[in-house]
Amino acid sequence: MRGTLTAGAAALAFLAMPVMAFAQSNTDYSTAPQSSAIVGFDTAFFTAFNPVTALDMVSRVPGFSLSGGDTERRGLADSFGNLLVNGRRPSNKTISLETVLQRINADDVTRIELIREPLPEYEMRGHARLVNVVLREGAGSSGSWSAQLNYWDGVRLGGTAEIAYSTTIGDTDINLGLESLQNGPRIVRRESLFDGQGNQIESRRDNEQRLYWEHAGTASIARQLGDDTRLQLDGRVFTWEWDRHQNSFTDGFAGGMPSPLRYEQSQTTNYGTGGSFTATLNHDFSERLASTTTFLWRREFWDDGPEAFETYDPVNFVDAIIFTANAYTSETVLRQSLNLSLNVQHTVEFGGEMAVNWRDTSLALQSDDGVTITPIAVPVANTRVEERRAEAFVNHVWSLSDALVIESGIRYETSEIEQTGDTNQSRSFSYPKPSVALTWQADPNTSFRLAGRRDVAQLEFGKFASSVDVADNNAVVGNPDYEPQRTWTLEAEVERRIGEGGSLTFRIGQDWIEGVDDFISIVTPTGVFDAPGNIGNGTIFRLTGEASLPLDAIGLSNAVLDGFLEWYDTDIYDTLTQQQRHLSNFREWELRLDYRQSFPDWNITWGWDYFWLSDGEVFRASEYRLEGHSDGDLDIYVETSRWSGLTLRVGADQILDNGFSRQRVFYTGSRATGVVNSTEYRNQRQGPLFYVELRGTF
Repeated sequence: MRGTLTAGAAALAFLAMPVMAFAQSNTDYSTAPQSSAIVGFDTAFFTAFNPVTALDMVSRVPGFSLSGGDTERRGLADSFGNLLVNGRRPSNKTISLETVLQRINADDVTRIELIREPLPEYEMRGHARLVNVVLREGAGSSGSWSAQLNYWDGVRLGGTAEIAYSTTIGDTDINLGLESLQNGPRIVRRESLFDGQGNQIESRRDNEQRLYWEHAGTASIARQLGDDTRLQLDGRVFTWEWDRHQNSFTDGFAGGMPSPLRYEQSQTTNYGTGGSFTATLNHDFSERLASTTTFLWRREFWDDGPEAFETYDPVNFVDAIIFTANAYTSETVLRQSLNLSLNVQHTVEFGGEMAVNWRDTSLALQSDDGVTITPIAVPVANTRVEERRAEAFVNHVWSLSDALVIESGIRYETSEIEQTGDTNQSRSFSYPKPSVALTWQADPNTSFRLAGRRDVAQLEFGKFASSVDVADNNAVVGNPDYEPQRTWTLEAEVERRIGEGGSLTFRIGQDWIEGVDDFISIVTPTGVFDAPGNIGNGTIFRLTGEASLPLDAIGLSNAVLDGFLEWYDTDIYDTLTQQQRHLSNFREWELRLDYRQSFPDWNITWGWDYFWLSDGEVFRASEYRLEGHSDGDLDIYVETSRWSGLTLRVGADQILDNGFSRQRVFYTGSRATGVVNSTEYRNQRQGPLFYVELRGTF
């Protein structure tokens, strides 16, 4: 596998070739004090992009990508994003960073600061860079709104709408928002099934009509409680519904000619509701010691079915599988941290976090032969998983000089997970998670970063319970014995800023994984099933290149091209086949391109973005999958802001949508036999999306 390293490095080097020619814009728009650690951009830098909200501005900061942290993980330690507003993190898991920025008018922004290395006054939280949005004082009341009308292939309509309002009453800042969306795409699938000798035995035409809507309300209240204390409350509630109607026509090939074999249909309405609440209390005991206390509460419930998957011959009813499932999840977290500035060189953060989380899951399958309805036994179908977790942490920032900074830290996590219901057991885990990062600012435009860390993945509650996809003939049994995978990571990064608006970043990384989370076989009285489990130790090697390139030097005024290219080489020993292979669900290549050009005199901007992934593999006990989207995803748009405070955008997404392809190879016995029982080919297509969007402020 290492033989392909040359190809990966060559491709990333190719990404850098045009940088010196393209990024020669040396206009200085900064009014903020410049240093090797902070680069400031005043509003003039963003004028050519016609921003309406702070999100429009942050998305154009060279060499920066907004990240909300790992909000899918339970707890708060990994969910800190790389955004600051007036030097503070604006939210934590309850309201997304994109939503926060979308509700800040561009006119209320004084400047945006790019923080490129650890500083005592900012907590990097593992990010290489932060962005700080500095708002003008006395911004007063303001609002933003957006509305979008979507049109899908097959005359399907949908849309989104959002409105937000911010105001200040005395020492209290209030932000309220409402969001609503409705989507109704039609999914078209075409499948072909071949036997082990390569003879076609079935062809299937599948149509699925979906209708999804969601409504959400958010509120943020921040109040200054004296000179040294600030309280912020964030809340979000939501409800959604998903309707689906699916039908398929299958032809058989007995005698070599296609003829109707069966007809299948299903219809269901699923719904869910939930909410989250975060309270953050900041208090400065002195100029050197500060405290942050955070409380998080989240609940969500969803219900799926009952959904009857009916089969006909193709005229008369044959049988049906009735599927019903629901889940109820809860997360409660309390985190306390103290930040102590020992002197100008040393800053220490320490504290702890406690959490109680649980998930109730229920799954039922029934068989209907037209006369009687009979339950189908499914292992680990009804279960409750509860976790009690505690973590202590210490982080240290040491500024050896103006150009050299070391970040180090250790987190020690202990947890107890108890499972009840169809399976009853309790297990305890404890893991140290050290980290260290060295940042060297070689000159004002060049920085190097070397980082190492140990990460322990969280156990996904959903993997403790069984899941079934009747329409796709896919079942996974819950595994109460699977363990979290543990990863040691070593990563090096170099960033080069070119002119005022250009940047180039290269990263090289290596992961050593213990207990890779994949699929294993579990034998039950009703058969052999795939289940989540640990299959041994593996490695991941990656090369990443990112570039932000102003194109003025080649005659494209007010144009910027952003690029991202990443190459993976994964490896693990497959105990089933006794051979080395790639890890499941990893793509060797990922490419993203984003082009934007503005014409300020006409108040018009146009652009496009492209996303592409190479094929991915999935390895199961008796099945191999190859999944791909060879054409990638191309989106294009044109927008105008010629009306003050209003932006009109017209665009098309998924222009090159020739479908997602999938090949499933089923083996007789296990993959180790190498004896193919059948092969299924599928193409799934949704078609392009055309839309008209209006955004404004008030």
